[in-house]
Amino acid sequence: MFVTATGVSTAALLVLVASLTLLQPAAAAAQVQQTQSGSSAGGPDRQSPMNIAFDLPDLITTVETDSGTAQLVAYKSTNNDRILLNATASAQTPSSSQLFWVSIGIPKLIRTPDPRNRTASGGRIHRMFHFNHNGFSAYVQMMTSSQRQALAATARTKYGVKDVTESQVVHLMLSSLRCSLVLYDDAGNRYLIGGRVSDFSNYPLRLDFVAPAHSSERALFRALTVDRSDTELQFDCRMESSGKLMKTNTLKITGDQQQTIGLEEKLFGPVENKGPTDVYVTRDQMTELSSEMYATLNIVEDYQIPEVQFSEAFVDGLVKQLATNHFTHVKIDAALRSLSRYGFDIGADLKPDVITRNAGSILKVETSDSKSRIVLDEAKYSEFSSGGSNSGHRRNGGLFFRRTVDWSRSHSRAGSSGSRSLSDQMQELNTAAQNEAQWEIEGTKVVPKSLNVARLTRAKLKKTLVFNRIRMQTFDAPFQKDFALYTHQSTGDQATVDDLTARVAKLQNATEQMKTQLVRVSSRVIRRCRICFKETEGSNNQCGGSRYTCSAWSDGQEVWTRPFKDDTDHRTGGCTYQWIVQCQH
Repeated sequence: MFVTATGVSTAALLVLVASLTLLQPAAAAAQVQQTQSGSSAGGPDRQSPMNIAFDLPDLITTVETDSGTAQLVAYKSTNNDRILLNATASAQTPSSSQLFWVSIGIPKLIRTPDPRNRTASGGRIHRMFHFNHNGFSAYVQMMTSSQRQALAATARTKYGVKDVTESQVVHLMLSSLRCSLVLYDDAGNRYLIGGRVSDFSNYPLRLDFVAPAHSSERALFRALTVDRSDTELQFDCRMESSGKLMKTNTLKITGDQQQTIGLEEKLFGPVENKGPTDVYVTRDQMTELSSEMYATLNIVEDYQIPEVQFSEAFVDGLVKQLATNHFTHVKIDAALRSLSRYGFDIGADLKPDVITRNAGSILKVETSDSKSRIVLDEAKYSEFSSGGSNSGHRRNGGLFFRRTVDWSRSHSRAGSSGSRSLSDQMQELNTAAQNEAQWEIEGTKVVPKSLNVARLTRAKLKKTLVFNRIRMQTFDAPFQKDFALYTHQSTGDQATVDDLTARVAKLQNATEQMKTQLVRVSSRVIRRCRICFKETEGSNNQCGGSRYTCSAWSDGQEVWTRPFKDDTDHRTGGCTYQWIVQCQH
């Protein structure tokens, strides 16, 4: 193993606390994120740092999960003991609104809506992983509303305080949450994909993993999650709060180690022949070399960083230490004449004019219906890619112009070039291929004019190469927890589930009330009715007959009251009377 590591500790900012209360010996400080749901301004849920006792969980309860039961814990504010002690000493009921606890809940992966895709009927599609150019993201659900309710109930029972609400159990504000996934391909090669949370203020937390397009890690991950979606994946994670220290590891490759791995010979040719003093290298060559070093130096075991992250640091560090100039575009003939042979089939000299001529035949301009577009000549490309060292063929099957070929194939599938000018297409091509080559049109051909290369100098090979950016960060934190996330435990967003559950409960309650009312109505069937009227104000001269009378009880047949005479005219006075319907059940 050709690695030496040195640790450098640097002090990071300590978390601020809201008061001058001294911590107990076993307690530690952490910053707490308090949500604002269910509270008024300035109430229990205002955001503020607090002192938290992490020595032992204060609240412990068991809750049901999709995969069984799990233990749910919360830690108390160190102010809780003072509040409860003062209340006991004064024989008063403690002010429960001042009591606080923090919890992380039970972390789990959840499926979230894909904003770019919908079902045929317009419904939302929920996915566990969302891919982007740099990798993919996943969402982690922390403490849910139902878990907060369970912890609040535990606090009420433990301390005999009736009015503790869920708003007093708040999210612990984390300073770090990192996860890693180890994958093996069919050949047994080990790959490590790392991810971290950048934003701790929005829930669910978003984990961003580095797995760029075209990388081996991404291809293997997609194969396991898309082609074989039943594969169980385990993400190993660590969360921390209020970190204090950061440890940086430095990779060193000594002169003896360089000789053992043949670094000088790989880049500059046989040592005994002294070879060229300077060589050009492409980014693809450096990336291939970093991949070889990643395996040879056992980086994945000793540093626990993904190959993509190592590659960026290694290539940047090696070029800085060995290069006369960093990556820049050099005329293709000049670049090929001094190009390092690393990664190419050995057996023939690289002939710049032949490679340039052959490369200039793989792209062409086609014109149809007065519209021109840049296309890949698949036959010429096949001949070029299998033509040995004079085609630019590499041992690993890569090419000088891999990004160019990728762009042209994607460009052809998109089928949208007809509406764009050739100059626009050329600008798009050169943007896509800027890290490998630049192209221009000559007649009906598109030919390479320059390669993006760095010039390395043999004399700059030092006895020891130092790579300071190869690092592993750790935090001396008061709260630290290792846990695992499993894809088979993934569910929908719990907030949505809780909302639907609450709505269903309300509907069930309304249904039960309606059933009760229907039972009451059905037990009070009307059997018979009668009508009554009475005079409430009248004159003997104008109102006559029965002045308060009711009809007989009717169970279906017509019945009448006795008559009442209303003989009003234009004289003063008159008749006033009222009716009422009376029924029996």
